[in-house]
Amino acid sequence: MIEIRKEKKSKTNKVNEPYYLLKYYYMIGDADGNTSEKVEVSLNNPFVERYVTLLNSLKPTKGHWGVMLEEDRICDAFKENQITEDDYRFLCRMMFEELYEEIEEFEVSPENEDYANEFYDGVRSDTEYSFLVFEGVELFYVDEFGKKHKTTIK
Repeated sequence: MIEIRKEKKSKTNKVNEPYYLLKYYYMIGDADGNTSEKVEVSLNNPFVERYVTLLNSLKPTKGHWGVMLEEDRICDAFKENQITEDDYRFLCRMMFEELYEEIEEFEVSPENEDYANEFYDGVRSDTEYSFLVFEGVELFYVDEFGKKHKTTIK
């Protein structure tokens, strides 16, 4: 369950429809700096809670000092029993647009197809000049006034 930790009510006019903001945190190379990616996710996305929980549970696999969001590293996490086979297929389907056709084992109903595609844009493993080490993802709730609120997944 996702709990929204709202602060004081805003007295400004309604700006937009509420949504979740998913923020991915990355370290550039081996500590050359930090960067992040932001993705807007629908409030009624049925996959967001599982996705955030699984991503934040990933640990470096044997022979690596950091987590990279690449298919072979997610597969290694499965092989090391960090995640289940279903979790592996779920993450691949949600994270890697190029694997969309190959991950047939994780069925997404036609009405949820757009929701499954909302996560792609934040997933990175490199920049134009270096690799990116995944450091976690944070979920925010953006209200109708454009104010960002922290969330907690319980």
